[in-house]
Amino acid sequence: MTSFDFVTSCGSCHPGGGPLEYDREEFRYDQYMKEQGMTPGGDNRFDGDYYKARWSETGVIEADCLLCHLPSYNFKERNHQLDNLNFKWAATAASGLGKVSGSIKSGDPVKVVYDKTKFDKNGMVSLHMVREPRNTACLQCHSKPGWKKRGASFDARTDVHIRAGMKCVDCHPSGSRAVDVRIKGREVHQIGKGDDPGGHVRNDLDNTMRTCNDCHLTGYLGATIVKHNGLPPHHLEKIACQTCHIPWRYVKSAQVQVSDVFNPATKISPPPKRIWTFYDQDMNYWNHYGELNMFTRDDQPTTPFQPVLIRYKGKIYPANRVHSAWPGLVEEGKTGLNQPFMKDIFIMWKIHNEDPSKYPELAKIRDDNGDGSPEVNKPEEIDAFINSVKAYLTDTNFDLTGKRVVWVSNDKMFYSGTQWERLPKHDYEASPYASVHTLNHDIAPSKAALGVKGCSDCHSKNSGFFFAHVLQYPFGEDGKPITIKQADLLGYKEVPRDRKPWTYWTGVFFKYLTIIVMVGLIAHMLLDIWKYYRKRSW
Repeated sequence: MTSFDFVTSCGSCHPGGGPLEYDREEFRYDQYMKEQGMTPGGDNRFDGDYYKARWSETGVIEADCLLCHLPSYNFKERNHQLDNLNFKWAATAASGLGKVSGSIKSGDPVKVVYDKTKFDKNGMVSLHMVREPRNTACLQCHSKPGWKKRGASFDARTDVHIRAGMKCVDCHPSGSRAVDVRIKGREVHQIGKGDDPGGHVRNDLDNTMRTCNDCHLTGYLGATIVKHNGLPPHHLEKIACQTCHIPWRYVKSAQVQVSDVFNPATKISPPPKRIWTFYDQDMNYWNHYGELNMFTRDDQPTTPFQPVLIRYKGKIYPANRVHSAWPGLVEEGKTGLNQPFMKDIFIMWKIHNEDPSKYPELAKIRDDNGDGSPEVNKPEEIDAFINSVKAYLTDTNFDLTGKRVVWVSNDKMFYSGTQWERLPKHDYEASPYASVHTLNHDIAPSKAALGVKGCSDCHSKNSGFFFAHVLQYPFGEDGKPITIKQADLLGYKEVPRDRKPWTYWTGVFFKYLTIIVMVGLIAHMLLDIWKYYRKRSW
């Protein structure tokens, strides 16, 4: 993906500035193209910042403050202008300052007619801007990725904080309201962030947002001050708050994403996305892209599941461990893996589906588990896929010198259906080439948290904390998922016994011992009183 492709593919959720305005050498795209005499849409020395780019015509996307701070901002209109390659006019149209017609993409001259009612007699503009962005502004970009990656609903039905009327910026503050010195300051526009193992943007600003303790140990913003009476202290040291307070998730997320077969489901657009197939937490096939095209955040289907628990930086967190299967390229003298372009895999399948005599080995890849989607899982299917990819790349003159086509399933790299090696990864990962997303939103009420019913919420054979079946590999040779115990994933050498722990019985012992002692003291005092009055009566 070139810098120009990035704008047209992902620019709808980026407010501008940075890589949407400047190249790697900090030159502004449109000005530099003109200065260097580059050709709009040309090869331009095959520079990734300018290859096939039209910056000199489209302009760049400067930082658009109104995207977050103008409640009436029209995101649909902004995206429409980006689709038309009208980059530098997008903010004008989306903010309602004027009507933009024409299209750089189609070659129609772009014209702007400003709305004069938005300006006073001195030509000054005054808009309904807010200091703190509304939740709808944040969710405009974070809603669908949150759904896909974490099963996040961001809804009053599922989150006590949203139900209480809190704003995103209450926990993710910036500027003078920030709590961390790394981002605190009137002109410092960094937004407080957490620490997610699946995200590596600005790791230097990890944990600059408010934590649970910031509010629930101080009562900030009226938060309940928690006590956790009876809970052993080491639980709080080793278990993240989210683990107990997100006992269930109500919206499914993508637990498995494979990019080795063709997805024939409906409403997947654009067509190359058919190379991705998804499965949810119950390993049910999920037409994720089809649903995104049909549904909004308000239409998310209810699909309850218990989160997988991982050990991350010394604490246990609820998370979505993404599993993956995909074609890779091993290159001599290079570490890590590369991969063919996804469009090549898509075209390979498209050619085969239209003419089965082309790349015929793909016909060996079948739906072994009957879920309606084929999966690569048997040795002969792995060989068929690797051979077909190699044949297609050779047919398209892809340079395979010093490269070897492989198939990757989680942490296993297959050279063939019978020859493979294991890839190094973190213990909390399913694959070194797939993300792990911790769950931090959609907090349940305290009365629904793990531990409310006592130790048996976790220390019981019916509890998922230790005994849940966690996905290890999406498909075995029979097409069924391969699982391990949750305790094994957490690294427990011995699974805690299926009864209440000694700490519980110790508490019970001292509780009833105290009652017995108090009853005895009261009885003794009553007996002394009885003896005293009995003597006086004599």
